Amino acid sequence: MKVTNIGITIINEKTSLVLGDEVILKRELGYKYDKNAIKCFKNKEFIGYVCSDDYVVPNNCIVNKKLVPYFKFLNEIPGKVITSDTIIYGKDDSKAEAAYILEIYLPDIEAKEREKEKKLEVLIGGSMGKYPYRDEVEDKIKNGESILGRFNLKDEEVVIEDKSIGNIVEIRYKDNVLTDYKYLLKDNSDICINSKEGKYLLGEMILPKKTEKKIREIYIEELIEKIVEKGMDTKENIEKKIDYINNNNIPKSLFINILKTYIKYNEEDRSFMKKPEFLYRDKTGIMKRALHYLTLKDRNITLVGERGAGKSTMAETIAWLFNRPVITISFSRDIDKYDIWGYKTIDITEDGERMVTFADGPLTKAIKNGYITIFDEINVADPGVLESMNSILDHRRQVYVPELGQIKAHKNFMAITTENDDTYQGVNKLNEAFRDRFIRIRCIGDDSIKELLAIKNPDLKPEVLEILDNIYKGIRLLIKEGEISEKSLSIRGFENASIGYDPEIITLKEILMDCVANQGDNEDDRGHIMNIINMEVL
Repeated sequence: MKVTNIGITIINEKTSLVLGDEVILKRELGYKYDKNAIKCFKNKEFIGYVCSDDYVVPNNCIVNKKLVPYFKFLNEIPGKVITSDTIIYGKDDSKAEAAYILEIYLPDIEAKEREKEKKLEVLIGGSMGKYPYRDEVEDKIKNGESILGRFNLKDEEVVIEDKSIGNIVEIRYKDNVLTDYKYLLKDNSDICINSKEGKYLLGEMILPKKTEKKIREIYIEELIEKIVEKGMDTKENIEKKIDYINNNNIPKSLFINILKTYIKYNEEDRSFMKKPEFLYRDKTGIMKRALHYLTLKDRNITLVGERGAGKSTMAETIAWLFNRPVITISFSRDIDKYDIWGYKTIDITEDGERMVTFADGPLTKAIKNGYITIFDEINVADPGVLESMNSILDHRRQVYVPELGQIKAHKNFMAITTENDDTYQGVNKLNEAFRDRFIRIRCIGDDSIKELLAIKNPDLKPEVLEILDNIYKGIRLLIKEGEISEKSLSIRGFENASIGYDPEIITLKEILMDCVANQGDNEDDRGHIMNIINMEVL
C-alpha cells in the first residue's frame, strides 16, 4: 500500500467537510465533461469531484486520471480529510476556490495484476423472469458488495443460498475467451460475483496451478491450429520453435504473446523469412528479456557486446520466433540515407516511354510490410542517417519521405540494432535521442566451449576437449581484434566436430577443417582459422 494525496473541489456546499472526516471515492462512468471523473461521498452524500487536469491542483496532489487504473481492482477508495487549500482556475485570481485535501491509501497495482492472473473471469447469464433473485444480487453489487456463489453441476447453474441466478455463458483467462472450459467447472466450485457487464453478472474463480497449466496448453494448441489453418506457419516449424523455447527456459505465456502477432505474408515477403543456420543458445536469460520487450508496444532493442558474442545470431533467432520477414542493413561510413530509404530511378514503360519512379530502400520496404529490420553495427553509421530514422522508432511510428509522403509503420514492423563495444576502433558515440529509442541488452560470449562440447559428446577425451577449446578461444581473439568477421565463428561447427570425430575414420585436423575452418565468412577468414588449427593440432 502507498499513501498519496488528492484534491476535492466542492460541488454540494450543503454538506460540510472538516479535518479528519472519512470519505469514499467512486468512478462516475459516462460523465460527458470528464471521462476520468471521480466522485467524493461523505456518509453516502455526494460532496464534489477529485481535481482533474482542468484545474491547478493543490500542491503535492495527484490528478483524477492517475487514480483510474486502481478502479480496475477496487469499487471504491477510502480517504480522510487532512487539510484544505486554494486552487486557481486558469491562473485567474478572480476564479479561486477552496479545495479539500484527502489522504488515500492505494494498493500495489503490480501485485494486484499478478493476483488477477491467478483468476478466471466468469460471465453469468439469465433473465430476471427465470431467475428473480438476480434483481436482489444486482442491487447488492451496485452497493459495492461481493457475493459468494457456487456452481451446481447437476443443473449447470450458479447458485447463491440455494437460489439459482443463471448459467455460465463464458469463461475468460487473461482477457482470452476459453472455448473449452467445461473441465474447469467442478460441483460446488466457488464463484465470487462482484460486478455487472452489460446484461451479464461478472464473477471470479480462483485458478489452481495445475488447471492454469492445462488452460495454457489448450489455448496454445488452439492458437497453433488457427495459425496452421490460415497458412501463417507450418506445424513442423512451430514445433521446432516450441523445442527452442523449452530448451532456453522461455515461458510458454511469452511464446503465446508472440504467436498472437502472427499474420499471413504474401509470397514475396515470405522469401525474406528463414530459419537461421544456427540458433542462439541462451545461458543467461537475455533471450527471454529481449522477447518480452519486443512484445510490448512500440519497443525496439539494441544487442551490444564484443565481436563473437552472438548478437547477429540472436537477432536472426528472434526474427524466426516472431515468424516475420527480416532485412539486415549492415552499416558503414559509406551508407547514406538513399541506401536505406530509396531513390528515384527511370523505368521504361511498355510503350517505350521513360518515367521517373521511386525504388524503395530496405528500411522503407520493412516499414510498409511489417518486417523485422536488423541494423548491424549501428555505431559505425553516419549520425545524419540515424537522425532521419528517429520518428519511425518512437511512439509516432511514422516517417516523412519526400518522394512518398508520410509513411505509417505496419503493426509488425520491428527494429533490432547490434552494436559493438565502444572499445573497438572506428565506432561512433550514438546520438542520445537515437540511443534512447532502444532498450539495451548486453550479450556476453562464452569464454570457454568445453562444457558444451562435453555434453554433446561425453566420450570425448580431455586432451581433445582442450584442443577444441584453445582453437575456439583463438578464433574469438581474432574476432575481437577485428582480424576476421564474427560470422566466421560457428558454435555448431565445433559441436559437429566433437560429435563426428572418430580417430579410426577421420583425423582431428580434417574434421576441424570441414566443420570449423570452412564455416569462415570468406577466404581470408578461413585461412586465419586454419592457421590456428595447424598450431594446435600436429
